[in-house]
Amino acid sequence: MDWKQKLQGLRGLRKPPLPKKPALLVIDMQKYFCQENGSAHSPRFEAIIPQVQKLIDTFEKHNYPIFATRYYSSSQHDPVVRWWGTALPRESEWFDMDSRLELGKAIILDKDLYGTFSSTDLDQELRNMGCDAVVICGVMTDLCCETTAREAFQENYDVLFTADGTATGSDLLHMGTLATLAHGFAYILDINDIISLLEAE
Repeated sequence: MDWKQKLQGLRGLRKPPLPKKPALLVIDMQKYFCQENGSAHSPRFEAIIPQVQKLIDTFEKHNYPIFATRYYSSSQHDPVVRWWGTALPRESEWFDMDSRLELGKAIILDKDLYGTFSSTDLDQELRNMGCDAVVICGVMTDLCCETTAREAFQENYDVLFTADGTATGSDLLHMGTLATLAHGFAYILDINDIISLLEAE
């Protein structure tokens, strides 16, 4: 049974409104998560690289804004560090974006929390650009991607969340996040559906 069958009946499976100016948020596709020797690596994270690249290329083609985030730990007192017991300094080689992604003119945002809105000036950047919607891809589905989606919803953006362009450590966590977001926060789509939506414009 695929995710669409499992989420049948939830509001997030409705057809999303056509965005006037969407922005792509590529969340934390860093060496730390995507490369084999990274401390938080999972083959699931590597597997979505081609899908994420398809979205980046589509947004580049239509000249829509692209933002890419990099997570770092600035202090042992950070809530994320206290929870997981591990840090990722900016100076670390694992902090950099995975080199297999071609980000083009993407704006890079460094953040030290799960949520991009609460730890960067993303909201102001989006408003300055006239964006009304965000498309979210990257890692991890249930942590930084989900938190960013919830924040975007509360800042009054339409949220398009990619089912096959996000990944986390288990199917349970991935599906749980998709179900929660589809219930109250985001439209859940495959990347090809999002590309078709953008091409329809």
